[in-house]
Amino acid sequence: MSKNPDRKPAAPVENNPLSLDVIDGALGTKRLGTKFHYFQEIDSTNSYARRLAEAGAPEGEVVIAEYQSDGRGRLGRNWVSPPFSNLYCSLVLRPALAPAHAPQITLMAAVALADTVAAFVAEPPAIKWPNDILIRGKKLAGILTESSCDAKRIEFVILGIGVNLNFPRERMPETIRDRATSLMEVGRKSFSRENFLRRLIQDLDRCYGILEDLGFDAIAPRWEAYFALRGRRVRVEMVDEVISGTATGIDGDGALLLEAEDGVLRRVLAGDVIPLGA
Repeated sequence: MSKNPDRKPAAPVENNPLSLDVIDGALGTKRLGTKFHYFQEIDSTNSYARRLAEAGAPEGEVVIAEYQSDGRGRLGRNWVSPPFSNLYCSLVLRPALAPAHAPQITLMAAVALADTVAAFVAEPPAIKWPNDILIRGKKLAGILTESSCDAKRIEFVILGIGVNLNFPRERMPETIRDRATSLMEVGRKSFSRENFLRRLIQDLDRCYGILEDLGFDAIAPRWEAYFALRGRRVRVEMVDEVISGTATGIDGDGALLLEAEDGVLRRVLAGDVIPLGA
């Protein structure tokens, strides 16, 4: 591929660890950010946060790592986690929600994450159902929620978030280079990871409070405003079938509504959504 002569070179990524004192001292949150667990290297922030939750950690604790040796996304995929460049964090939540409403946590987090991204760059972010944040059609960030619940209550939810911040395209593996982006690529400069993390926790705290206090109906309009695929033809790859149709939105439980090619409106609870055509 030829180089773009108009493109400015990306700023070098320095090996500067996150300064949690800068974040912790200015949060002002009610629920989240109660305690930080920081690691230079870890297998997975979600795995460690789960261990904390299983040991009784209260809601709001945050696990942050500079590097993940076994970072993962949805559907068992690997999450590329170069050190000192991006943001990898997981939060322990103990929501007062019925187990059937656990998927709303992912949708709420997507709204908060999109709000945070919009505060740093002019390019509008979009949500790809259920858990990806896109800019210009490329993946900027992802969300992975894992829950433990019984028939009556949610014991805990681990909310994992990975964001490509200061990750220049030339340093991305070729396997993701054409479908991923970063805040640096969009904004043409490097960004303070401390400022981004602080704003993200504040936005998560706000949206999580709205979800618990007012229900998902109060979050849904914001999610719909960011929805990238409304009216688009898509293919949804599920565990046991693949269907195609037009994405029309989400229902009150966060399921994707898909008008299938046979005209039947389908509810999709889990699957990989792939846009079709332009």
